[in-house]
Amino acid sequence: MVKLNKTGKVFKSNDQIFDLAFWIFILGAIIGGRLGYVLFYNFSYYLSSPLDALKVWEGGMSMHGGVIVSILVIYFFCRKNKIKFFKAGDLVVIPTALALMFTRIANFINHELIGRPILNSNWNWLGIDFGDGILRYPSQFFQSASALILFLILLILFYKKPKTGVISFSYLILYGLFRFITEFWRAPDIQIGFIFKYFTLGQFFSLGMLIAGIMGLIYIHKKMK
Repeated sequence: MVKLNKTGKVFKSNDQIFDLAFWIFILGAIIGGRLGYVLFYNFSYYLSSPLDALKVWEGGMSMHGGVIVSILVIYFFCRKNKIKFFKAGDLVVIPTALALMFTRIANFINHELIGRPILNSNWNWLGIDFGDGILRYPSQFFQSASALILFLILLILFYKKPKTGVISFSYLILYGLFRFITEFWRAPDIQIGFIFKYFTLGQFFSLGMLIAGIMGLIYIHKKMK
């Protein structure tokens, strides 16, 4: 963000950048991610055992919950420091995509968010046994690779200097699209299972991000006209 800000000139100082990054990490990634998981993925359990919601070391984070709270953090930070919201968002989403690449690699190392079982023996060479004796797709690597592609696309787009907000909404569209596709190789959450036999809950949230991004770009296009 410091490097991008030299071109974008959104933040007044590096201190502002580090302050925003700190609050996004604490409030967005950790609290928002945990809150999203509690509300969206296992609400009935945490309703009966509310103190367990504080046990973040036991796992359970939601990327979509983190995104929602991070947007709120950026909005209030920009309002307080008199920074244009979408200009800040256009810078934040680029390193966010890169960070997500490493997050998915960590998921693989920790044997989290494992892939669906491989049913076609022709793909056994790609399979990973995560300890249950079943060959599964390395879905974490698929999502890590898609995050790297997303980062590179947004970075190229940044240097083309598009209209304010285009990069932010492009992030929503591309992340939503990539996540929707790669979820077909990822096993659903045990407590939820498949929705309509094929889809995961994460895919529906990702579809919402994609639609929101498209609506945002349409709004920008109409505003330009």
